[in-house]
Amino acid sequence: MNTLAAIVLAAGKGTRMKSERAKVTFPLADKPMVQRVIDTALALDCEKVAVVVGWKKDTVISCLNEDDRLCFVEQKEQLGTGHAVQMAEDSLKGFEGDVLILCGDVPLLSKETVGKLYQEHHNSGAAATVLTAVLDDAGKYGRMLRDDKGNICGIVEYKDASQEQRKIGEFNTGIYCFNKARLFEALAQIKNDNEQKEYYLTDTLSILYQAGERVANLILEDLMEVSGVNSQEQLAYLEDVYVDKIRKKWLNNGVMMHNPATIYIGDDVIIEADVEIGQGCVLKGKTTISEGVELGPNCYVEHSIISDHSILMGHNVVIDSYIKHREILDFASKVIDEEDYD
Repeated sequence: MNTLAAIVLAAGKGTRMKSERAKVTFPLADKPMVQRVIDTALALDCEKVAVVVGWKKDTVISCLNEDDRLCFVEQKEQLGTGHAVQMAEDSLKGFEGDVLILCGDVPLLSKETVGKLYQEHHNSGAAATVLTAVLDDAGKYGRMLRDDKGNICGIVEYKDASQEQRKIGEFNTGIYCFNKARLFEALAQIKNDNEQKEYYLTDTLSILYQAGERVANLILEDLMEVSGVNSQEQLAYLEDVYVDKIRKKWLNNGVMMHNPATIYIGDDVIIEADVEIGQGCVLKGKTTISEGVELGPNCYVEHSIISDHSILMGHNVVIDSYIKHREILDFASKVIDEEDYD
């Protein structure tokens, strides 16, 4: 397959968050939203990930894990998504292949879905492939336009769409895969003669179509994956959805939970079969809960190993520590920073 890179759009302020903090730095399940998006790109073996920053750029950069594949480019003026992607052109000099376009405030997009998008792009030989979805009422999303043969010929943003176009159910999720050369050739031709006076990335699809290039698509199955975050309420809702998905994974793998909705499990936690977890427990970080462990109510465990068949009676705190085989921790006892304690 071709080599792959990614551009992550993370320059916006996010005014509806009602905060001076850069929106993409807000955590979802203990990890900044933009880090989750970058992790998805890196999981697909992207050679380079260009992160487009703007508002509070230093805080965005500092919230991310260091990685040699990351580079940062600044969008000093917010002139639209097309302009944002153009800012990354110099950072991809010398790279020849395909480029994913991902949004820093869409944290639930899975590597499986992006992988399928890339596979469709590669197999179809398209210049651009867009992730689309279908709803009876697609709300304020940009609508997919098709010609009389069913080929994608463009995208019209909701504010610029006619009443007839707004009836179209297929919409743009804002996630793409482009041939790099075709992408920047098309971007050089976009204009800002629209309602927002912005340079739309979506305009590249009609430019490519008119040039005789193929534009492909993949239809998304789970709409929750492309739910963006525009408010604190939306962020809290998506976090609930994400954490519930983790709980269900372990419930379906032999783990017993009492009042599961009160239990928090981080995505780096490993739990073996026949573990029993009491209500109110919080499990975070690089934690392993071994076979047959019993966790009483309201235990907090972070970056620790709880060995098999040990028991935490309840209200225990275990941080950066190792609990031995069949050990019993008394009610409310704490073990902190003790890898091999007595």
